[in-house]
Amino acid sequence: MFPAAKINEIDAFTLQRYRGYLDQTEKRAASTINRRIQSLRRFFSWALKSRHVEIDPTTELKLKSVQRALKPRSLPKNDLHKVLTFAGKGIHGPRNYAIVQLMLQAGLRIGEVESMQLSDICLYERSGQVRIRDGKGRKERFVPLNASVRKALQNYFDLRKSKSENNAKSENAPLFSTSNGKKLTKRALQKIITEIMEKANCKASAHTLRHTFATAHYNDHKKLVELSTLLGHSSLNTTARYTQASHDDLALQLEESSLNEFGE
Repeated sequence: MFPAAKINEIDAFTLQRYRGYLDQTEKRAASTINRRIQSLRRFFSWALKSRHVEIDPTTELKLKSVQRALKPRSLPKNDLHKVLTFAGKGIHGPRNYAIVQLMLQAGLRIGEVESMQLSDICLYERSGQVRIRDGKGRKERFVPLNASVRKALQNYFDLRKSKSENNAKSENAPLFSTSNGKKLTKRALQKIITEIMEKANCKASAHTLRHTFATAHYNDHKKLVELSTLLGHSSLNTTARYTQASHDDLALQLEESSLNEFGE
């Protein structure tokens, strides 16, 4: 697409074509395009100072505007009820229901669920917590467990004991396992969640459960720092996505606009 050229042969038109190639042909994200433009600017700034070029061709090379991201999609209550209903059905119902409730009520990533052991869960009569040993960035954190997820986990643990699984008593045993006692991999967990979503007729993924937790927590408490801690985010900017309007929120606001003469 772009043949090799000497540094003094690269002009503004060539760089504009390169920017267009990244945008239109390779469909690169705005952040990726802007990083490359910034790299070109630094390079040609050095080249100009070092007198390798007489003119900086990047002076008119503009960054690509970044559209402000909307709030991640979360499940509405009616869909959530359907998801939980289907999660609890079948031979693996108690296990799958516990998986969904843990991700939903604690806002966990699926990779964090995969790496959990029985020893990472502490359940008491009126409280509980989960230990995330291998969170993003290798950070450890603890998340409290509410009554809904405590009950789901206890039912699952009772089932494991009744089946007398070989590793049921081992503290190092995986939290969620197959019928043979083997750890459920990330891929297997994703498949379980995907099948539940499909049965509930919901276009959502495992990560949607985390988004649902985050959205509900922020709407209930409006405390960004606390939410960031629960989610294991390293930056408040990441958590701030949940303070923004969702597509559905914007659509509802426009539907209810006083300018909409055909609105109900």
